[in-house]
Amino acid sequence: MEKNLEIEISKTNRGKEQIILNRKYKFNLSSKRKDNSKKYKCTEYKTLNQCPSFIILNNENQILEYDDSHNHLENKFGAAKSIVKNKIKDEISKSSIPFNVNIKRTYDEISQDMGLICPGYNSIKSQVTRSRRKQLPPDKTSFDEIPNESKYYKTKRDENFMIFKNNDLIVFQSPFQVELISKNKHIFADGTFYIAPIFSYQVLITRTYQTTYEILFEEIKKNSSKYNSIEITPKIFHCNFEKAVSNAAQKVFINANIKYLEKIKDLYIYYNNISNFPFINPEYIYGIYSKIKSECQEHNYVQFLEFLEYFKKTYLINYETKNWNYYDNIEHITNNVSETFNKYLKKLFAKKPTFFQLLSELQKEESKYYIDYERRTAGILRNKKQKKLIRTEEIKALVKYYKNMEILLKKKESVRNDFIDLWLKCLNDLNIKIID
Repeated sequence: MEKNLEIEISKTNRGKEQIILNRKYKFNLSSKRKDNSKKYKCTEYKTLNQCPSFIILNNENQILEYDDSHNHLENKFGAAKSIVKNKIKDEISKSSIPFNVNIKRTYDEISQDMGLICPGYNSIKSQVTRSRRKQLPPDKTSFDEIPNESKYYKTKRDENFMIFKNNDLIVFQSPFQVELISKNKHIFADGTFYIAPIFSYQVLITRTYQTTYEILFEEIKKNSSKYNSIEITPKIFHCNFEKAVSNAAQKVFINANIKYLEKIKDLYIYYNNISNFPFINPEYIYGIYSKIKSECQEHNYVQFLEFLEYFKKTYLINYETKNWNYYDNIEHITNNVSETFNKYLKKLFAKKPTFFQLLSELQKEESKYYIDYERRTAGILRNKKQKKLIRTEEIKALVKYYKNMEILLKKKESVRNDFIDLWLKCLNDLNIKIID
């Protein structure tokens, strides 16, 4: 028998026993004997090579017999790949919370020992990620099955993450997130349907009745007081046009100003002037609206007139203009802050995740932002520089120009229609020079 034989215990992708010999050859379990010894055949046995090599181990994994008649080249890379995968899977199985295992970090530690022969991370990532997913608790098929308490409701820093649950709402918020939300005067609210588990509607904000939103905001307020003894008192609450959200926010955050962030996106191409109403002097919005309507009646644009009636009822009657007009404070004009994060979350899943898969990703993101925040406040990372002239600044500059033009018109004691024409021209410039 060949000397200096070194074996390493591993498993196949299906979880069956496998041994690696001298990090060159792989053998899969073939049979067990009455004396508790095990026979392993070379993995090339079932290929065209039909390799006859085998190895027999006793119950203490000592080599009893080894047939080294391999009829193929050694495969160091394949052997190394199996070793790395098995070691990472072992770390996952040892952890009481498997999705807290950082696969990349574990790989980096193992790769130091493997040396140059170590396979690339991307070559094993999908298989070990799949293995970790199998370690997760059974999938939940309804909201009622979600437990009220769980060892998984912790951040990676072992802090409480789940702060509230009732029959149709579950809220996750870490102490770090409490600190952030209590320090900022702006709160952005937006939900996403794409990554919600099959049995639920929305993630981040559950799409339901106003009372549920009130519960959500109240629990966030209470959680802030619990950790910081500071009550959340945002000056401005940013959300899309959804009355249930804004009404709940006004009830819970009494002194907050509501700012609606969503322009009429679906009709944006056809109704550019209307969609840019948030940027112009609100005093002349209804006059411009009436002028556009009059022109449409003249040309008998039936469908456009139907839209104008919808716009008037929805945005000029049901919602106060001051809540969606940014003429005096063009700072946050879209909900991109939260919408971008929702799109990022969507890219993490090829299909709708299970409840615990979603929870795992939320924990990772919370930890990532916590570390980033700590490094920035410590001066280790610099804040990202913004572009010198972003779209918001361009809009502000153009609107400021028309504000100055309005002052000149007032000095000339111009009539109201002159001001309406001025701001209609501003809308056209916004469409041509900036928005498009």
